[in-house]
Amino acid sequence: MKNIDVNRTLGEIVAQFPGTVSTMNNYKIDYCCGGKDTLIEVINSLKLDEISILEEMELSIDEFQKLHYKTRSWNEESLSTIIDYILHTHHVFMKETLAEINDLMFKILKVHYKTNGEILLQVHGLFGKLKTELEAHLVKEEENLFPMILEYEKTNNQDLKKEIAKYIKETENEHDVAGDVFKQLELLTNDFKAPDDACYSYQRTYGLLDALEKDTFNHIHMENTILFGKIGG
Repeated sequence: MKNIDVNRTLGEIVAQFPGTVSTMNNYKIDYCCGGKDTLIEVINSLKLDEISILEEMELSIDEFQKLHYKTRSWNEESLSTIIDYILHTHHVFMKETLAEINDLMFKILKVHYKTNGEILLQVHGLFGKLKTELEAHLVKEEENLFPMILEYEKTNNQDLKKEIAKYIKETENEHDVAGDVFKQLELLTNDFKAPDDACYSYQRTYGLLDALEKDTFNHIHMENTILFGKIGG
């Protein structure tokens, strides 16, 4: 295949070829929390057909390049530029989406309790756990980790870099926790598919959960592979 080396990590592949995200999403390939796994390891563990996956990825790359004539090379950007992007794109989206889902979740649980109460109670519980984890995660990044990284960018203080490495490890562990909750929600909701007779609020809730998962995976990729990789943590 002309672009993809199956021995490279998922994080490296997505960083160079963002168009592959659509194929990875289709096959539930975890390129965010599993960004350090090689593509061939994942193909084998999921028992996927290597040739078919690579062909689809190549097509995805071609389609992406047609839509985006110039792809931003994040590896060439400064730490402060990457952090600014994460804050104003992923953090803003996450806060707004969590708030909207939270409002809708209780509403659909009350309205649809008699018909789908058992599943919705589990979804409600998992979302509550996810919301708590993600909101705490955002605060720790905005008030602690990111300011430390910005200070390191200015000073190149190696002692500070060692301290940042400790926070990076904690942050990556939190990413894994969020990824696990999303996987449970996927299974419980049949990949976020609302019942055929579901009302708009029900459909909207599941649609937002799906969008939140996809954006969170991109968010984690930006941090684990791009930002933390640039620091060397």
